Amino acid sequence: MPPKYVTTVRQLIYWEYAKLIARAAVFENNYGFIVSRYKKLLSGEMTWSSSVRDYEKEMEKGRICVYCGATTGLSIDHIIPASRAGVDPRIVKLLNSTDNCALACRKCNSSKGDRDVFEWYGPDRVAEIPKLVLSKFLKLAYSLHETQGTLDLKDPNMDGVLDIYDLGVVITHLITKMSGKTQSSPASESPRRKRG
Repeated sequence: MPPKYVTTVRQLIYWEYAKLIARAAVFENNYGFIVSRYKKLLSGEMTWSSSVRDYEKEMEKGRICVYCGATTGLSIDHIIPASRAGVDPRIVKLLNSTDNCALACRKCNSSKGDRDVFEWYGPDRVAEIPKLVLSKFLKLAYSLHETQGTLDLKDPNMDGVLDIYDLGVVITHLITKMSGKTQSSPASESPRRKRG
């Protein structure tokens, strides 16, 4: 769980990226380092790496499954499933971009199915998500929420808590799923705050 002062999607993405920076620098257990990077990201003093840098990292590894390292039976995996795009053409474009793609073997791609990486790895294995995948996921999540004007929401999936499962939520898809609820829209609601 993020610290209590991380209350919006924007802040959560920066928090997770700060943890990723710490992991890459082998400081993953250094809370002060993470907080420092988080504050720099939030203030704009520091920015995340470019998509080009992510591409270069992929090329350095060669043609291998980003999840298990297999070298055969490779295909393209959408880190956030393209099926989550809903009807907004801007979201469809983002989810079909190379920024949302990684090489995966058939076994991993099939096992992941239509889940995003956090859903697939599950809460007990989040630390095992490959750094490159996590980097791409966080940047894409930022773009998705920025496009939809939802970066400052406190609980996009409306489960009562702001956590990593809010990051991959594509609001147009969520609105369709939640259309039976009695609220006007996730963006106008005052989120429930239940921790525990």
